[in-house]
Amino acid sequence: MRAARIAGLVLAAAAIVAAQAGCAKTDVVAKFAKTSFAALAEASKDRVAWDDEEGAWSLKSPAGDEVLVAADFSRNGAAGGMADMERPDVEFSLDAAPFLAAGLDLAKLPAAEGIKYELEEGRFMLHFELGSGAFAASAKKSLPEAFAEIVRTERPRIGYHAALDHYGIMLGGGNMLEWAKDPAKNDKDLVLVLEPGPLVAAGLDPAKVQGWAFAKVETMDDKGAKILVDKLLRPFDLR
Repeated sequence: MRAARIAGLVLAAAAIVAAQAGCAKTDVVAKFAKTSFAALAEASKDRVAWDDEEGAWSLKSPAGDEVLVAADFSRNGAAGGMADMERPDVEFSLDAAPFLAAGLDLAKLPAAEGIKYELEEGRFMLHFELGSGAFAASAKKSLPEAFAEIVRTERPRIGYHAALDHYGIMLGGGNMLEWAKDPAKNDKDLVLVLEPGPLVAAGLDPAKVQGWAFAKVETMDDKGAKILVDKLLRPFDLR
């Protein structure tokens, strides 16, 4: 897959802010992020399940990557933090083999606020602490209901990229979960986005991670200037 083709998948921070500001009254982004996420769940229905032990919804990619979304962000208490991240708000569970083969040494991963890296039983896991908002009981009924509670309690984390019709959740530290607004009209329905910086610092050669694309992505800095940043991307066509 050509890096130039997939580089636009990542949500530019400035575009997110602009989209939110432009629809502050009607909040179109929040409205359609929920309906599109429901479409993603429907397209993935055989790979969506409730994990009673984790108290979270599990969404699996066709390749076996897993995204866990907690049904209540308040379960870790108001403080949250690293001590509570055995019960993360959101978790990526990935096959560790490609990362280890590309040089990753988890012992060398730097500490990051709101993120915990873990290696267990052949899985490379990223735990994210997003907030402490209490979810409605409906979050346990379905994955889309849990996502609706993320929109309600963590609205600034939700963004929209108009050029590619993608929505996404900013998980912290440059990591994201993205999905197509309309899976029927997009061949990149689900995209896992990793920030490679900390992984590179721990020995990873991002260009050698099998199954992932390492790309230069155009975004904007805090002064509005265009810059290129590195990302690791894992897109899936769910059709």
